[in-house]
Amino acid sequence: MYTFYFPSSKIINKQTIFSFIIVVILFSHGCKRSPHWDADISSVRIPEIEIKRYETVLFNINPFNIPEEIEPHVDDFPIFLGDAIFTETGQLQLYDYITDPFILEIWKDTYDVWEDLSQLENELTLAFRYFRYHFPQREIPVFYSYVSGLDFELPVKYYENNLIIGLDMFLGRNYRNYERVGVPAFKRNRFEPAAAPVEVMRAMAEDLIRYNRQLPETFLDFMIHEGKMLYFLDCMMPSHSDSLKISYTSQQLDWAERNQGQAWAFYLDNEMLYSTDRQLIQKFIGAAPFTAPFSRDSAPRMGVFAGWHIVREYMRRNPDVSLMELFMDKSSREILNSSRYRP
Repeated sequence: MYTFYFPSSKIINKQTIFSFIIVVILFSHGCKRSPHWDADISSVRIPEIEIKRYETVLFNINPFNIPEEIEPHVDDFPIFLGDAIFTETGQLQLYDYITDPFILEIWKDTYDVWEDLSQLENELTLAFRYFRYHFPQREIPVFYSYVSGLDFELPVKYYENNLIIGLDMFLGRNYRNYERVGVPAFKRNRFEPAAAPVEVMRAMAEDLIRYNRQLPETFLDFMIHEGKMLYFLDCMMPSHSDSLKISYTSQQLDWAERNQGQAWAFYLDNEMLYSTDRQLIQKFIGAAPFTAPFSRDSAPRMGVFAGWHIVREYMRRNPDVSLMELFMDKSSREILNSSRYRP
C-alpha cells in the first residue's frame, strides 16, 4: 500500500529559523536558471507574427450568398477552405455552422475578448525568436485563428507547419459555456486569455518530442517526457509564470513547491520510478483536480512537476547539451542521474 505523510506543525525556535534561511539561500543558489533559459536573442530576427483571422471572415459573410462571398478568401485560408466549399454539401455545412445560434453566441463572446490580436501576436513573435535561436533549421508556422465550437481537447492544432488557434478556448476559466459543454472545472485554468501563447508553444513542444523520441513506458519516462515540454516553455517564454506553463493556480503551485521533497520521497519509498503500471502512472501524470494518492488539497500532476524540476536541474548542470539534444531519445535514467535531483 502506498502511504503519504505530511509532518505536523511544530514550534520553531530561532536556531531552526536561522538554519531554514541558510537552506533556502543554498537552495536558491543551486536552482539558478540555465544558460539555455537565458538565451541572448538580441540578434535574432524573424518576421512579425501575423495571425490570419478565419473567424472574422466567416462570420461577416452573408450566409445566403456563400459562393460569391467566400470565393475571394479561398486562397488565404486553404487549411479551412478546400474544394468541398464549391459543392452544395460543403456550402450547406458552412451555412449551418455560421447560422447556428450557439456558435453565433460563442463568436460574439470571442470577439468581445479577442477584438484585437496584437498582444498575442507580439508575445508569439518574441517566443518564436527564442524558438529560432534554439532551432534555427525549423520553419516558423503559418498562423490562423478560428472559432472551434469549444473544442477543449485540442484548443491549438499544429499540422504541416500550420498552427491553428481556437480563440473561443481562451475566454477565461469562468466563461459560462465551458461548463455548458462539459469542460471539467480543473481543466479550465488552461483557458485564460493569457494562456493562449503558452498553449501555442506547448503544441510546438509536442511536435518536437513526437518526432525525436520513443513513447514513454515507465513512470520516470513519463515524468521526463512532460518535464521536457515544460522546460521547452521555460526557454521559449522565460518571463511567463510557472503557474501558466503548468496550468496551476497560484495556490496549487505553492503546494507543489512546498511538498515536492515529500512527494519525491514517496516515489522512492514505494519504488515507483520504473513502474509500468499505467493506472498508477495516470494518478500522478494525468489531468485531474488534485493528485489523488496525496490529498484533495494537493496540486494535480505532481509527477509532471517533479519531471520539470529534474529536467531543469539536468540542463543547468549540463550547459553544453542543446535544447535539440534534450529532445532526442536520451535515457530518462541518465537525465535523472545527471541532474542529481534532490528536492
